[in-house]
Amino acid sequence: MNAVEVMAKIRDLAVQLHRGNEEQAETIIQDVVHHLKDIMLSGADPGDEEMLRTQQTLFAMDEVRTLVTQRDFDGAATAARDAAREWKQQSTLERTV
Repeated sequence: MNAVEVMAKIRDLAVQLHRGNEEQAETIIQDVVHHLKDIMLSGADPGDEEMLRTQQTLFAMDEVRTLVTQRDFDGAATAARDAAREWKQQSTLERTV
C-alpha cells in the first residue's frame, strides 16, 4: 500500500462510518493500522518527521477503533478525518523531500 492508497482508505473509512457500516470500517482500520505498523517497524529513525507523522496517524486510528467499539460512529468519523489530516501532512512532506 502506498501513501495515496492509505489516504484513499482513510477517506473511505470516514464514509463507511457515516453510513454506520461497522464491519467494513473495521476491515479498513485493520488494513491501515497494519500498514502504519509496518512503517513504524521499518527501522527508520524514530525522530524522523515521517515517523512522527506515521505515529500520530496510528494514534488517530487507535482512537477511531476505540470509538467504533463504543458505537460512536460520528466521533469515529471525526477521528478518521483527523487521521487523514495527519497522513496528508506526512505525504506532503514526502513530496517535498
